[in-house]
Parts: sequence; structure tokens; C-alpha cells
Amino acid sequence: MTRISPVIDRSPTSWYGPPRLRILRCVPTVAVLAVAPLLGCGPVEYISQVSNRAATAVSSAKLAQADRYAPYEYTAAEEYLHKAREEGGYAEYQDAIEFGKKAEDFANRARAIAVTKQAEAASKSTRLTPATEREEPAAPKRSEPE
Repeated sequence: MTRISPVIDRSPTSWYGPPRLRILRCVPTVAVLAVAPLLGCGPVEYISQVSNRAATAVSSAKLAQADRYAPYEYTAAEEYLHKAREEGGYAEYQDAIEFGKKAEDFANRARAIAVTKQAEAASKSTRLTPATEREEPAAPKRSEPE
């Protein structure tokens, strides 16, 4: 019996040159592929932090009336968000991300303060309401026909 090789008419030499040269050719390709994802992280994290999380936090603080109940924290959050967007416009993504984190932090604080103060105001208004106002009005008396 004769043995049949799995590959028919295989050339003993490679079209791509000696194996040693093939390794050297792939090094630049591997280096570019390893560095390429790192170049895109700044804008991706910037969009996630500033455009999504910080802007959403400032918006929810506004809805909770933080501009009225926690003006310092709310104003700081708005200004940090503005500065983050400005730094992102100059492609200073790391600085923009830091400002975005500060904006999110201040917005969350402002919202918490606003919710707490609203709850306190609601509880004070029920404590100050006279007991006669909290009771349901009595049903009108019917006059009996004579």
C-alpha cells in the first residue's frame, strides 16, 4: 500500500519567504493593532461620561428643582458640565472627563438636597395644618319635612 499525503503538490518552500522574515513582517502589524484601541478610548469615555451621565444628572437635578433648593451645588454642576463640553471641544478628553465626573457629583448632591428639602417642607406643611382642615367635612344635615 502506498501512503497518500493529505496535501497534494505542496511546495517545500513558502511563497512568503523564510519563516524568520515572516515574523519580522508581522511585528508592525501587531504593534498597530495593539495601539489602535488605546487611541479611541478618550472620545468614547468622554461621550459616556459627559454626554450621558453628567448631562442626565444635571437634567434630573433641574427636574427636582435643585436650582431653587440647592443653588450652589446646582450652579457648580452646570458650570462643570459647561467646562467639560468646552474641553471636549478642544480634544482635551481627560480634562473633560474629570470635569464631567465633578458635574455628575455636584448634580447628584444638588438633587439629593432638593429632594430632602422638599420632603421636609411637605412634612412641615402637614404639621402646621390645623386638625379641622385635615378632617373630612361633615355630610350636610337633611332637614326633615314637617
